[in-house]
Amino acid sequence: MGTLASRSEPGSGRIFEGRRQDAAPEARARCETPKDAAISTARTPDVRAYAYLAVMIVLGSTTSPLAQTAVRQLPIGLVPLLRFGTAGLCLVPFIGGFGAVRELIRRDWKRLAIVAACCVPINQYFFLTAAKLGTNAHVGLFYATVPLVVWVLAWAIGQEALDLGRLGGILISIAGVLVIGLGNVLGADAARSPAEARAVMIADLLLIGAVISWGAYVTLSRPLVMRHGALPTLAGTFLVGCLMQVPIAALTIPSWGEQVRTATTSAWVCLAVLAGVMTPINLALQNLSLRRLDASQVATFSNVAPVLTVVWGVWLFGELLSPALVVGGALTLAGVFWTSRPAPRTTKVATTSPPSWPSEAPAARPAG
Repeated sequence: MGTLASRSEPGSGRIFEGRRQDAAPEARARCETPKDAAISTARTPDVRAYAYLAVMIVLGSTTSPLAQTAVRQLPIGLVPLLRFGTAGLCLVPFIGGFGAVRELIRRDWKRLAIVAACCVPINQYFFLTAAKLGTNAHVGLFYATVPLVVWVLAWAIGQEALDLGRLGGILISIAGVLVIGLGNVLGADAARSPAEARAVMIADLLLIGAVISWGAYVTLSRPLVMRHGALPTLAGTFLVGCLMQVPIAALTIPSWGEQVRTATTSAWVCLAVLAGVMTPINLALQNLSLRRLDASQVATFSNVAPVLTVVWGVWLFGELLSPALVVGGALTLAGVFWTSRPAPRTTKVATTSPPSWPSEAPAARPAG
C-alpha cells in the first residue's frame, strides 16, 4: 500500500505505470474502478453539468452588451483591471482565502501564467477594442467559432480524441450563428458609412485574435480545473491576469482623465455588474462544467448565448423575428444537441476483454 501511494501522481489520482506485478487483488480491483466509472460516465448525460451550462448561457448572453456600454465610455486599459480584479476578490471567500491560489501558483505556475495571459490581457485587448468599434451581432458571430478553436487545440495537445461526429456538431452550431449574423448584416447592418464600415472591418480582424485567445484559455484551463478545482483555478486566473494587466494599464493612464470624468453612471453600473456578478458567476459555471464535460462540448453549448441575445430582443424590445433567426437558432440548437450527446457504447469491449496490467506494458513514461 505504501508503494502504491508513493507512486501516485500528485493532484491527479492517477497511478504510474510502474506498479509491481504482485499487487494485492484488492489493489487490482481499485485499478479497474476508474475505468468502469469512465465507461458509465460516457454513457450517461451529466444533468448537473448541463444545468450549469444553461445558467452560464443566460448570464453569458449579457456580457457583450455590458462590456460594450462600459468600454465605449471608459478606458480600455482600466476595464479589464477592474473587471477581473473585482471578480477574483469576489471568489476568494468561497475558496477559503488566498491559500488555494498560492498553492495553485506553487504547483502549476507556468500553465497558470499562460491561461491568465490568454484570459485577461490578451483576450480583453482584442475583445474590448472590437466591442468598442463593432457591433454585438459581429461579436456573437465570431465567438461562435470558439468551439472549433477549442476542439482543434484539444485534439492537437491530446486532450480530446479525434471525433468527427463531434466536429460535425460544432460546424452545424457555427453555421447556425453564421445564418443569424448574415441575416443581421443583410438587414439592419447593411447600410453603413465608409467610416463605420472601416471600423467594423478592424473590429472583425481583432475578433479573430479574441476568439483564438479565448479558445486557448478554455482548452488550457481544463487540466488546472481537474487538478485544483473550478473556483481556485478561476480565482487564480483572474488575480494573476489582473497583475499582468497592471503594466498595460500603467502605460495608458495619461489618457484616462477625460474618459473617466465624462463617463456616465450607466457605464460604471454596467462595469460593476460585469465585474461583481456576471464574470465570476458565469466563468465559475464554465469551470464547473469543464470538470464534467470535454472542453469542446462546453464551448459548443455556449453558442446558444448569441441566439438567446437575439431572442431577448424579440421578446423584450419587440424586434422582428426574422427567418434567419428561426433557421439559425434551429441549426445552433441542433449542433449543441449533437455535440453534447453521450458517447457511443464503443468502450464496452474493454470490460469484457482481459485487463492489461501495467507489468505487461512498456517502461513507464512521465505523465504529460
